[in-house]
Amino acid sequence: MWGRIVLVGLAAAWFGCSAHATCAAPPTLAAKLRANPDAKTFTNLGLWFDQRHEYACAAQAYRSALKLDPVLPHTLELLGASLYSSGDLNGAIRALQESIRLAPNNISPRLRLAAALEEAGRKDEAKAEWQAALTLDPQSKAALHGFCRHMIAEGNYGAVLTRISSVQRDEALTLDLAEAYWKSGMLKDADELLTSALSHSPASFPVTNALSTVQFDEGLREKALRTAEQYARSHPDNREAQKLKLRMLLANNDTATAYPLGRKLLAAFPRDAYLLYTIGVMERQNGDYEAARHHLEQAIALEPDVYNSHYQLGLVLAKLDDMQGAREHFEKALALGAKEPEVHLELATAFRKLGNSADAEKQLQLYGEASQAQANHSVAEGKAMLAEKELNSGDPLRAAALYREALESTPNDALLNYKLSIALDKAGDITGERSALEKAVELDPDMAIAHNQLGYLASRAGDIVSAEEHFRQAVRAAPAFTDAWINLAATLGTESKFREAREAVEMALKLDPRNEAASHLRDDLAAGQGQH
Repeated sequence: MWGRIVLVGLAAAWFGCSAHATCAAPPTLAAKLRANPDAKTFTNLGLWFDQRHEYACAAQAYRSALKLDPVLPHTLELLGASLYSSGDLNGAIRALQESIRLAPNNISPRLRLAAALEEAGRKDEAKAEWQAALTLDPQSKAALHGFCRHMIAEGNYGAVLTRISSVQRDEALTLDLAEAYWKSGMLKDADELLTSALSHSPASFPVTNALSTVQFDEGLREKALRTAEQYARSHPDNREAQKLKLRMLLANNDTATAYPLGRKLLAAFPRDAYLLYTIGVMERQNGDYEAARHHLEQAIALEPDVYNSHYQLGLVLAKLDDMQGAREHFEKALALGAKEPEVHLELATAFRKLGNSADAEKQLQLYGEASQAQANHSVAEGKAMLAEKELNSGDPLRAAALYREALESTPNDALLNYKLSIALDKAGDITGERSALEKAVELDPDMAIAHNQLGYLASRAGDIVSAEEHFRQAVRAAPAFTDAWINLAATLGTESKFREAREAVEMALKLDPRNEAASHLRDDLAAGQGQH
């Protein structure tokens, strides 16, 4: 009797509380709740609110369900999703963590938790959840995409290349791989990948946008413009396509065509921050500083965290002799992540005109350091591109020399050290290759492909213990790395660790059921274990 009074009270609290006056349940569910307010019905009510994007009401319904039955992992996941959608990241994380505690083998709450942790800035925890999701399902495209976005944000492009270069990809993963190629300086690979993707999906704007960008960075500016123009002609009502065309016109210094196009687009979309920014920049270049200030201020009001807008407005205000305003916007640009040396130089000028010589000197020093870093990066990038060409043309010794020259400018580049190891491997310099690989994993402990090669070299040298450790590091960093699982299984078999070897080879076959090497190894391990 007491339990029934509690249940009726819960339903009455839902319908009678003024805090939920706007959370009106549909008649059918309302009737069910009055007759029998159970956890299932409250969960269904939450789903009903979710479908209508009424996330606060949905969360309250899920909480009511959990008061009746706290051990509902799916309801906890739904609660976490609703709290995430309503902006309550901490609440979402707690609910999703509890869902995982109750059902640790469910991948869905891990994916949601990883996304929430990313947004909350808890990057290491997010990475662990992406990896845990991939351990549950190495083929999960959602988990692979989330992991790749995390690694790209970290600048760990090698991990992305290792993880998805040989898997079946959807568009999101194709774009991830292309971005990893692009940011690694492998522009030709990115171009080929995106050109192939666009031939299969010619209506895809994300692929068109990425291809045009890569072509521009390859120095193929006219080709990049043609790619953008062709898509814009085919999709005249696609705002983003028209903006891409505008961007490529500006990249080709065709302001005579770009300005009227920009004005036309801005008239149609007056609250588009990019268009406001672009028009403001062109007006600044034309000396129309008042108009430029107006448009750039509007762009910043819409998107306050874009450092380029603050930098450009600072330039405009300096021309208008508002040095205090210019200083503030230059400082804001730097606070938002501006890396261009010119920002420091302009800020130094503003400080000097404001009579602050000490801060002006400090900014000039930072300008010099940033200029040197930029120059070093440019030198390294150029040498690396030449090295890749030499390697492709069959001269690994020349490629290795060029990679070493690149590393003189940027010695702490893990990916460059790995590329050097490839050239040295082809040149037959095993000692140099091992040294380059060791430097790569020192700089990036999660570079699975480098660990795998170190494991191979150790195995070939008879150092089975080191080989096992490197292969374990490879699969830890990249749970979907089939070859590393096979190598680990073979190494464990050599050590007579048959149970672990069998588990490793089964993981390889789970990743690639048709892998002949893994199938043969599984048979060999079974035979070897039988003899013992």
